Amino acid sequence: MPQSNPVTHVLRLIGRGIALVLVVLWAILDTVLFPLFRPLIGWLSGLRVFETIGALIGRTPPYLVLLMLAVPFVVLEPLKVFALYWIAVGHVIQGTILLIFAHAVSILTLDRIYHAGKGQLDKIGWFARLMGWVVGLRDWAFGWVKHTAAWQAAARMGTDVRNWFRNLVRSAR
Repeated sequence: MPQSNPVTHVLRLIGRGIALVLVVLWAILDTVLFPLFRPLIGWLSGLRVFETIGALIGRTPPYLVLLMLAVPFVVLEPLKVFALYWIAVGHVIQGTILLIFAHAVSILTLDRIYHAGKGQLDKIGWFARLMGWVVGLRDWAFGWVKHTAAWQAAARMGTDVRNWFRNLVRSAR
């Protein structure tokens, strides 16, 4: 077996570290934001207009649902990347606000369109296989990350923050 190049080894370690940090930060953002929006999503989903829109999306032809999903995706996902770039070049506050905004709008639009049209999207063979692969990869990555010390520390901190906020709300009543 040939000797590994030390520079390549160091670069791989750095790359893995960066990937770990990004996945942990993304998972924390997703874990923190989605529960904040769950009541709003539930309330909006219960409104007659959104029930009607959801039912309409569910009856829309598969490739039209895919287009409905693609348009906000093409707009919102680059915004998230730009927000990360903005953070990296020193505009931390603006980048963080943009990232949270883009993620929130993504949750409120893409998630709703995807769930309303999932039955139709599953009729597109390549899309169903791709989503199966993406979900499997996501589950594997989160499973791996959740076993790291960084994730466990962040999860404990998240629980502490949630408990602190709940106590704050209880004491304000």
